[in-house]
Amino acid sequence: MTETTIQNQLYDWCSDKRHPVTIDNCGACTIGKADLLSVTKARLVHEFEIKCTVADYERDFQAKDTKHKRLGRADNRLMSLPNYFWFATPPDLLALDDLPDYAGLMIVDADGCHEEKPAPRIHSDNLSDKDRRYIERGLTHRYWNHRTD
Repeated sequence: MTETTIQNQLYDWCSDKRHPVTIDNCGACTIGKADLLSVTKARLVHEFEIKCTVADYERDFQAKDTKHKRLGRADNRLMSLPNYFWFATPPDLLALDDLPDYAGLMIVDADGCHEEKPAPRIHSDNLSDKDRRYIERGLTHRYWNHRTD
């Protein structure tokens, strides 16, 4: 299963939950770039980190140690954090014991998405206007950069 296939299944899950905005490879509301970011009607943010191998999962904690420390402390002061953080994987990749307390686990297969462990709420702050504008600008640029005659 590829990252794109998982993103497509996650988009369907977010759409079924009636999230009005879902974006792949987005840098708003997170440290670095989220594989998928979704915003609810209540302006709460879900970040999905897609992992297709155990090695990729383990590497995430080395390459993004600051991000994971801040998620663990719910430190939303200097840079926005998502309200919910998920790892999304193919079946049988991770054990629940391997997950940090702040993360949920979404299992993705050909049939769709299954919440193996619901993501706990990290904080209750709504999406800021600054981050909303960042998302809007990014979507506008993507549209016009990919538009053809």
